[in-house]
Amino acid sequence: MLTKDEFIADMKTRIDAWNAEIDVLQEKAHDIKEEAKVKYEEQLVALRATRAEGEKRLEEMQAATESNWEQLKLETERAWDAFKDSFNTFKSHYK
Repeated sequence: MLTKDEFIADMKTRIDAWNAEIDVLQEKAHDIKEEAKVKYEEQLVALRATRAEGEKRLEEMQAATESNWEQLKLETERAWDAFKDSFNTFKSHYK
């Protein structure tokens, strides 16, 4: 089981990876046909919102006490799984 500090470091790494992946997807947006570009951009906005939620949860975890950080950890893991599923679906659709 990860300690609070280890989990926070892991989440920072995940968020950095999200940022890099979203940047790559943004670059691909330039090559998409105009009619698909609007939908692509909408999905990128949704991914960024989910990433922002992850960043917010990370801040909450950093401020959490030992008594409530386990609950935040569970919520963060659920959010991460949802983001990962959405992200993978999005990526596979535009390969």
